[in-house]
Amino acid sequence: MPQFVYSAADGASQIWPEINGHFLSLRGIPDHLQADTPIRAVYRRLLVGFDAITSCELKDLYKFTLCLQQLAPEETDCPELRLLVAAFRAWVSFDYPRARQLFRQHLDAYPSDVVALFFTHMFDFCTGHTPELVPDLERCDRHIGADHPLSSYYLAIKAFVTVEAGHPGQALKLGLESLRHCADNIYGIHAVAHALHEQECWQELCTFLEQCKAQWIDNAGMRMHVYWHLAIGYEKSLQTEQSVRTFHEMYALKDSRFAKQDLDAVAFLWRYRLNHPDDSRFDDIWQQLAFLWSGSIGASMSHFHRLHAALAFAASGQPVLIEKLIAESDGFGLDPQTHQTGLTVLKGILHFAEGRVEDSLRTLQAAQPHWSVLGGSRAQRELLPLTLQACQRRQAGLEANHAPA
Repeated sequence: MPQFVYSAADGASQIWPEINGHFLSLRGIPDHLQADTPIRAVYRRLLVGFDAITSCELKDLYKFTLCLQQLAPEETDCPELRLLVAAFRAWVSFDYPRARQLFRQHLDAYPSDVVALFFTHMFDFCTGHTPELVPDLERCDRHIGADHPLSSYYLAIKAFVTVEAGHPGQALKLGLESLRHCADNIYGIHAVAHALHEQECWQELCTFLEQCKAQWIDNAGMRMHVYWHLAIGYEKSLQTEQSVRTFHEMYALKDSRFAKQDLDAVAFLWRYRLNHPDDSRFDDIWQQLAFLWSGSIGASMSHFHRLHAALAFAASGQPVLIEKLIAESDGFGLDPQTHQTGLTVLKGILHFAEGRVEDSLRTLQAAQPHWSVLGGSRAQRELLPLTLQACQRRQAGLEANHAPA
């Protein structure tokens, strides 16, 4: 097969082809890939810095801000990087409309730049607007063929965006096609898992992930999240003990005790708690999770992360920490709608933790039309409707107990 030749339309992706697969497979940039030209040195710094910014933590945001400030004008003057660097600078300055406009301008100029497309996709994901990439994908489709070396990654991005746009059947086909090109494409595996989740194909989800486990188990960047999908699949298949074992296998993969890898643990355990309210086997883990999430108070800019912190505080019987979380949430770096929705959801969780079921129900319902702006995926945000349903069940139980005989 003849070697693919990158074109001008590939933009930043053609600066250093050998590094792209490492970045897009979410494995990080290996140390042995050291830049041999000034432009590659800048490109590498941007890729490494971008991996940090998506944590939505102020410290990482500041680190990337310093990285951008240290770039000399001549280092970012090449056409393939100019708009991207400007978009990143707008992002770290919290000018989100400007950042999105600049990302789109870059894609207009370089419609087959898959790395830039992933930048844009993650920006949308972090700001709670994942489906906004759909029109960009329609344009990119005309420029990224099956022979493109990054086509698998492109299809995986498209598959996940398609799931979030509400078309899981179409997304499943795209995700499976991405894996036909590259079997260990973790983002393709991830997209297939989300598509099966949205279609409630729980047994198929478990079978798929077990059969391709060798392709995702060594991916440090995504394996815990994929394990979360597997644990949810077993729980929804009514294989409770298998789901519990799968959770323990997932949680054992943490890099260290204090590694910030607890989002999926909270996401599984809260579902489990709502379904099995009398099962106390995870009480000690909840206490540990609450202790670990306490460090995010005032440090994270993401209401999606704050939601998971609040759930850990609720499950460990520490509503005062939710109050502290609310007090420290001043809207810095967020648009008003996102901030107001986030605060309302946190108050709803606080009421739930305090046993004020009616107040929790009313508060969560008030924010329901805007839940998507909090970020995360449709599957991850199911924690909110599940909590709402738990409130409704508790409210119905209270009303039944107080009904006249």
